[in-house]
Amino acid sequence: MNKKTVLLIIGLLVIAMGVLALLPGMNMGSEPKWHAIAKLVLGVVAVFIALKNEKAVGITTVIVGVVLVVMGLLGLFMKVSTFSAPTWHSAAVAIVGLIVLILGARK
Repeated sequence: MNKKTVLLIIGLLVIAMGVLALLPGMNMGSEPKWHAIAKLVLGVVAVFIALKNEKAVGITTVIVGVVLVVMGLLGLFMKVSTFSAPTWHSAAVAIVGLIVLILGARK
């Protein structure tokens, strides 16, 4: 799978995560609206770069991977009263982020 495809798929998944986080009653924990909006922005940028800017796909894939790893680790280790995600969700985000980071860093 090439970096462009990885970035496009991850971008779409992150957009879906942001949309689901904004929907009431999803019972996926709680997060501030700014966090859901940040996911939407990250996903839209990833999809845009994947479709429009071939030269920036590699570095954008690495950046998206790093952001996902950080988001997952913060969800696992940072206990904030306004944010609570299930442990499995945070672990999955961190693992997917690491995979995306590795794929983005490959030649």
